[in-house]
Amino acid sequence: MLLLLPRALALCAVPWPLGSCATLPSEEADAGSLPNALAGPFREIDQEELGNSRAAPHVMNDDARFARDASVVDLDGDPSTLAAAGFFAATLGPDDAEPDPLAPPNAIVRYEAADGRSFERSPVTVLAPELPWEGGTVAAPSALLLGGEIWLYYAAEGGIGVARSADGAAFAREPAPVLAPTAPGDGWERGAVPGSPGVVRLPDGSLRMFYVVAGDGGASFVGEARSDDGLAWERVGDGPALAPAPLPAAGASAAEDEPFDSAAVFDPAPVLAVSATGRPILRVYYAGRDGAGRSAIGLAARSGHDGPLQRAAAPVFGASSALAPRAPWVAAYPGFSLLFVTQAAGTRDGEDHPAVAAGVAPADASLPPPEP
Repeated sequence: MLLLLPRALALCAVPWPLGSCATLPSEEADAGSLPNALAGPFREIDQEELGNSRAAPHVMNDDARFARDASVVDLDGDPSTLAAAGFFAATLGPDDAEPDPLAPPNAIVRYEAADGRSFERSPVTVLAPELPWEGGTVAAPSALLLGGEIWLYYAAEGGIGVARSADGAAFAREPAPVLAPTAPGDGWERGAVPGSPGVVRLPDGSLRMFYVVAGDGGASFVGEARSDDGLAWERVGDGPALAPAPLPAAGASAAEDEPFDSAAVFDPAPVLAVSATGRPILRVYYAGRDGAGRSAIGLAARSGHDGPLQRAAAPVFGASSALAPRAPWVAAYPGFSLLFVTQAAGTRDGEDHPAVAAGVAPADASLPPPEP
């Protein structure tokens, strides 16, 4: 199964609690755990916070292209300004025919938003499958600014590729995947095709990629890789960076419910942050699925850029949602963070196509007025 939509050795750290705001694991240098409301939980965006005639909480509901799996890039690299470009996976029908929402994405499209969230109505197609290894699909974009260019990582049938652009519209891709499957039976990935990349640049200029590989019985795991140049990648560790959470032990109390991410973890989205005492934090948002097929958005983090990830015990978004949220992306601004997730457009007949909803943290954040 190709891991384009959802995202053994299990490296699972001890869970840490999530209260009214997300907390980071404690360190000797940081007395106690450090509350940080910008990390979540997220509330749904309100209608008055959304422009461009979009209907909250959906910043994207395109039933002509089924745009989903947002990756949002600050156009000028200045977090105090809000103008952004959103890169979305999309499904385009042949000869303008109506596309199938269940078909794998066959394009990556770009929408702009002057306020970072109210995306315009007319997209530009920036990437379509051309190479044999892509297998007719390009999906799960992860875009970031590097050296004045936009680097766009994406999932395809044969692995994870990258394309680069000076203007964010015309992209030149690498001829081969930058992260291909391992040899069959080799290591914990056992030749599974990596997908759903999430890439972040560290302060030293190196990059980290979190990606998804399939396991047995519908399970999926998050792996990690490092790179100095964004093109040559080396896998990190001899097991997954994040695995499904273990089920409660036999005989556990009824209060110990099944974890929301007990069956699968997928769609990782890394974000850099700084603790209250100035220590670097690497957060990884992800989608989790339980044994009943319900999904929600979780958060794991590490102090510094290396070491095991520690997960929050509860989701940061979608805990009671029937819309199956997945594919998170977080954009941080001074005073608030925006979360973008892909979920079903609604619960009524005809609303099962994918749409992109937005959330805000902290819950009492006051967003700048929407544009237009």
